[in-house]
Amino acid sequence: CLPPLIPNWSRQMVPPLPDPGSAGGFVLLKGSFSFPLSTFSLCSGLGPVLTCPWGLCIDSDGDVLVTDWGKQHHRVLIYPSKGVGWPLVTDNLSSPRGLALLPDGHMVVSDSMNHCIKIYQYK
Repeated sequence: CLPPLIPNWSRQMVPPLPDPGSAGGFVLLKGSFSFPLSTFSLCSGLGPVLTCPWGLCIDSDGDVLVTDWGKQHHRVLIYPSKGVGWPLVTDNLSSPRGLALLPDGHMVVSDSMNHCIKIYQYK
């Protein structure tokens, strides 16, 4: 697996990403002019492996939150800037698509197959 964050400040090429058929997902964060800033790659040693990541949000501490769904998982995951990630919300979601953090400490998740917006206490 690749390290969790691979800085690419010099605008060099990012290391190769896992093959689409491999057991790992990734999130590519883009910089201006479509130059990658960093690649967030996941393997089981770094926390839950992504199935079908959809929404992405980064909190004020630099923690990455991702909505993820597939045949077996419908969840919101958190990958802290340091350490291993874990599921943050796993119950009563069906194809979560987007998420946002509100200034009052709440997290808003669009739950597409339940046809609703859900609000959770985040911090």
